This record gives sequence, C-alpha cells and structure tokens, in this order.
Amino acid sequence: MKYDNQLRYTVSVVETYRGEMPLAAWLKNYFRENKQMGSRDRRLLGGMVYSYYRLGHAERALPVKERLLLAFFLCQDQPSEFLGYFSSHFNQSVGLPLEQKLAIAKEQYPGFAVGDIFPWADELSDSIDHEAFCLSFLRQPDLFLRIRPGHEKAVLRALPQGEFIPPWTVRLGNGFKVEELFTPDLEVVVQDYSSQRIGEFLRPGGSGAGPDGAEPRTFWDACAASGGKSILAHDLYPKVKLTVSDIRPSILHNLKQRFAKAGIHQYKSFVVDLSQSAPSADAVSADLILADVPCTGSGTWARTPEDLYFFKPEKIAHYTAIQKKIVTAIASRLSPGARLVYSTCSVFKKENEVVLDYVADLPLQRMENIKGYTIGADTMFAAAFVR
Repeated sequence: MKYDNQLRYTVSVVETYRGEMPLAAWLKNYFRENKQMGSRDRRLLGGMVYSYYRLGHAERALPVKERLLLAFFLCQDQPSEFLGYFSSHFNQSVGLPLEQKLAIAKEQYPGFAVGDIFPWADELSDSIDHEAFCLSFLRQPDLFLRIRPGHEKAVLRALPQGEFIPPWTVRLGNGFKVEELFTPDLEVVVQDYSSQRIGEFLRPGGSGAGPDGAEPRTFWDACAASGGKSILAHDLYPKVKLTVSDIRPSILHNLKQRFAKAGIHQYKSFVVDLSQSAPSADAVSADLILADVPCTGSGTWARTPEDLYFFKPEKIAHYTAIQKKIVTAIASRLSPGARLVYSTCSVFKKENEVVLDYVADLPLQRMENIKGYTIGADTMFAAAFVR
C-alpha cells in the first residue's frame, strides 16, 4: 500500500505538471501543499519525476505508470524496495552497466530507441554525437566550481572530496553543499565546466585578447544574465574596465549584489535590448566583447529535463532570429582590433554555426562545440572573431 501510494502521487504530478514553470519550483510548491509527505517520500517522488522527463521523447505513448518505472530503472543505479515492489527484474538489474540496462529496456519494450530521447538529430551541430548526447540525459550533470585567483591552496585543502581539473576547476557530486565550506563568488564560483571553458576564448593561448597578445583594457558582457562570465573575465584581466548589459533591469540589480561579493565595485551597467537597439558607443569601443546570447538552452537540458520533454522545435527559429539581430548589431560597430566572442548553451546548428554566417565579414579565429555531455557538464558553442 505504501509504495502504491508513492507511485500514485508521482503519477498525479506528471499528469498535472505542464512545464509552465521550472520543475524544481513546481515541486517545491507541491510539497508545501502536501505536508503529509515525509522527506523520503519527497526524495523518491522527485527522483522519479525527474527520471520520467529524462526519457525525453522516448516511449511517450506508454502509460504514465509504466514509463515512470522504466525511466527510474534507467536513471538509477541502486536497488530499492520501491522498485522491487513493482518489478523484481528491474530491481535486480538496476546496478548493471547502462548498455545492459538499455538492452533489458529494449527487450521489454521493443519500440524503445535511445535516439528518441532527443529526436531532433537533423538539427544538431555536425560534431555532436547524437547517441552519446541522448544517453547523457539519463544522468544528472555534475557540480563544478571555479576557484578564484589567490584561493587555490585554501580551497583544495578545505575540500574533502572532488576531482581537480587544472587550472581552476573542481568537479563534485550534486549533493555537495558549497555554502558549508565557502562563500560563493568570493573563494569559488559555482559555474559549469563548459562555461568555464569560455575563458579559453576570452584569453586564447593564455595570452591577451588582441591578435598581438595585448591585455584588453575594456570588456563588455553584452548579455550578462547571472554574471558568471563577467567574474571570469575580471579574474582573467583584473585591471580591465568592465561593462555589463542585459534586457532585464532585475538582472542588473542582482548582479550588483553578486559583484559586491566577488569584490567587483568599479563597473558600468545599462539596460538594452540588442535585438531592437544598436549598442551604445561606449560599449562597442570595448577591446573584448562577449555575446552569450539568449538561446533554447538545449545544451543544459540534462539539468532541466522538463525543458526537453516540453520543447517545441519552432522555438529554434524564434531564438535564431534574436541571435542574428544581436550579433549583427554588435559586429557592425566593432572598432578595429576588437575581439568578439559569441556563445550559446545550445546544440542546435541554426543557433550556432548558421548564425556565424551573419558576421562573415569578420575573420573567424576559433569555433568549437564544447561537448560537456562527455564529462557530465553542459554542452555549449563558442566562436571568436577579431575585427
């Protein structure tokens, strides 16, 4: 009866949730309204619901109960009384390598295909491995920290676990409580590994931004969002004059507080919709510009698998139109010697390589699909140009 009730609650969540808000926030509200659920029940329900959406578009025609159990089997690696109650076969096999578990799923559901998890293979950037990308959805990406300059020894000494990836990255499990050891944005920045690798485009070859290797004097983060890459640029170039902009005033308000924690007090900020307005003269005079543009976020959906499940492919054209306007507006007014870095957290070619055609008059220095799906990180795209 206990496990039947747990499954019933989980089925009701899946049948009620429609992707109208982030799943984490929706579940928080759900648990607030269902206080009779204990912590174990909440953990189990959350794990099952996230597993359900991790299957993406595979076996969507299955009854919700069956699909939940199949997804839970594929996404978990430890036996449980709950899974054993409904399927002793799944429970006995849950710790097997993923390849064998996929074979078991195929045996029970002959129509099951890994490629259906992310069904838009034709839309992917050419270098993305479709099957490997699909399989990455079956596990939650890891937690990554970037150690800020001057704190390397203290941070590594304080960490009881984790893998150090030179020069500044620590890879941890998702249960790690950063705030118990560190002040975020002071000693460390919580930042996905692929986002950290944008630093290679901001500082190619370990040298400065310009083709002559000179340190940039001014940096403009044109679509600043949470500001993590602005802090990265500041750490790469402590003397750089920083400018940030975003379409949302609330973002810039939040950045003020985050920058204060990070020790960044001298910077300019302004609100602008770069898909509608040309950038300011001050902004485009920057030596180094980052356009981390709005996108589908498809490279991050392993963290928010509900976005994969509810995605409508017509959204690609919506974001592509915005991206072309932004990059064209910036590129057309770049000063000589300025460096432009274009990036997305998307795997769709139309948001990545195709957009670069709109700045074809700029010499392309480097372009890469940053394949985080191979190491438990997000997948991104980045390209660097110099006027």
